[in-house]
Amino acid sequence: MAVVALTSARGAPGVTTAALAMAMLWPRPVVLVEADVAGSSSILAGYLRGTIPPDRGLVSLAVAHRRGVLDEKFYDQTIALIENRVRLVPGLVNAQQAASMDKLWSPLSIVLANLERTGTDVIVDAGRLGMRHGPMPLLRSADAVLLVTRTTLPAVSSARARVNLLREDLVELGQGDDTLAMLLIGEGQPYRAREIHSALSVPVLASVAWDQAASDSLSVGAAYGRRFAAAPLFRSTRVVIGAVHELIDRHRTRLAPAAESLMEEHTYG
Repeated sequence: MAVVALTSARGAPGVTTAALAMAMLWPRPVVLVEADVAGSSSILAGYLRGTIPPDRGLVSLAVAHRRGVLDEKFYDQTIALIENRVRLVPGLVNAQQAASMDKLWSPLSIVLANLERTGTDVIVDAGRLGMRHGPMPLLRSADAVLLVTRTTLPAVSSARARVNLLREDLVELGQGDDTLAMLLIGEGQPYRAREIHSALSVPVLASVAWDQAASDSLSVGAAYGRRFAAAPLFRSTRVVIGAVHELIDRHRTRLAPAAESLMEEHTYG
């Protein structure tokens, strides 16, 4: 595994909730990066209910990059969500800080990719596509790019308006469009995976259950009962994680012959 990026074509389809749920259930140590340039860390203000000050995160990483110490200072700008197994890079405090990210995204993508060598994976909450100063370099370098959408007609229509541009960008500047798949929120409300695949011509990876109570526990820190781990949201997220592993395995299998050929050219000149 390595880097998984979640994004959306319109506002509030469940990207942050899905990314947080995936991070909490991830089988290896993982860093969750809030890269949504809309501003305000949803996890600090929501799941953590403002109990941790917004004094670490992306802006400080941008400063570290300017000083040439991004690698050394990376973990200093994370906070522990679940001991040291799940760590968070908090997002921007406000949208005015977004312009300072332009020079950070590409070097940050290299730092994130290199975390795999230490046994750590990365989940990126990339926010909405098309935002000015957005984190496109993080999507281009990701091993899996999940376009998150509800299954309503307006949501699917918005995804269709964006998905071809995203696919072309991944082919021309990224790792290829085989990293791209749809992640549905609430399949069958009203459209199902087969219908959405037909409309968008993009594989549907899996679906996260529409589970308002469990979602509220992640998005606003609401209390949940003792059967938290058995909630539909988390049961479906475990399926998503398995599907992500399979997507990345297929992608890397495709890249392997090209990598071997390049190595042979370098060896034999």
